[in-house]
Amino acid sequence: MVFISITMGAAVATAFLGIAGEISHKMALELRSYGANILLEPAALEGGGFLREADLPKIKTVFWKYNITGFTPYLFGVADISSGSKQERGVVSGTWFNKQLEVAGEEVSYQGVKVIAPWWELQGGWPEAADDAIVGAALARRLNLGIGSTVRATSQGRTHQFRVAGIVTTGGYEEEQLFAPLVTVQEFFRLQGKVSRVLVSALTVPMDDFGKRDPATMSKDDYEKWYCTAYVTSVAKNVEEVMTGSRAKPIWQIASAEGSLLKKLNSVMLLLTFLALGASATAVSTSLMASMAERSREIALMKAVGADRVQISSIFVGETLIISLLGGGIGYIVGNQLAGIISRTVFNSTIASPVWLFPTAILSALLVAIAGSIAPLRRALRIEPVRVLKG
Repeated sequence: MVFISITMGAAVATAFLGIAGEISHKMALELRSYGANILLEPAALEGGGFLREADLPKIKTVFWKYNITGFTPYLFGVADISSGSKQERGVVSGTWFNKQLEVAGEEVSYQGVKVIAPWWELQGGWPEAADDAIVGAALARRLNLGIGSTVRATSQGRTHQFRVAGIVTTGGYEEEQLFAPLVTVQEFFRLQGKVSRVLVSALTVPMDDFGKRDPATMSKDDYEKWYCTAYVTSVAKNVEEVMTGSRAKPIWQIASAEGSLLKKLNSVMLLLTFLALGASATAVSTSLMASMAERSREIALMKAVGADRVQISSIFVGETLIISLLGGGIGYIVGNQLAGIISRTVFNSTIASPVWLFPTAILSALLVAIAGSIAPLRRALRIEPVRVLKG
């Protein structure tokens, strides 16, 4: 029973700590599907400032390039959007939908709305031709548009005709816009090579007091530490440096919510680990209490022939520690498998077992054994040979 209790405690601790070590990364990846967390816009907004499309590939060359899971540019313009006899003044947005991006020295990646906004509900298909577009659901209802319909956009005497490839539902402002390939919208508004803003999705660590400090007030060493930590602010600074004339700022309602959720998840995993170890220590203590009661005559006999407290303690503690080492080893193997099953079930991915997990499992087993042995050992040392051996 002691062996089973220690093995179960070590297994659960191994599984929870293994998952806790990976949960921030896994959950951050999951949360990236809820939208971008960094906004890039022109530093000078007055006078209709724009960013350069040519600078966009540089985003995948920054220090935190492997943390950037995706980005997409937008070019906004106001136009008269019409279909048949119905017409509305609305926003035409040029963007990338699923653009193949090639950067020298880097792997080919795909960037666009499909990457940073997988939560968009699309009826129909994504634009494939230059004249294809997707229309927000609210705008489509008012203009009576369906898949395959024709819609016209008119601005400053220029008219462009689009085929509706899809209708998008987001529950937000996107439902009021018409989205078309970036290059088409650039030509329509005669803004070749320009974009209004860029949304960036990046894996970041939760913000702490150090991360919230103003970089301008930091010492050289503190700034280096801040720059080399994946805070949303430092990743934004990275991106800002490569985009000419840009200003990068975190989208705090998303970044703050992510950081808070990740902290709570890690706290829950650690709490569950301590509870599991506490339950195992209680089970060990109960089992050892029963064992000491059964062996009370042996303990009394040892005391009667001259064994002192240290000798008696060493015998029983030694037995328990040997069991705990075996239980810790078996618990590590079981816990590793359990962590893999949980990772595949919850995150649909494998989990790498860190090097520190094995000694942690052994240490957990030893702590459970020692904590569970204290009360039974104190009871054993209080046994009086005269009372136990009488008769």
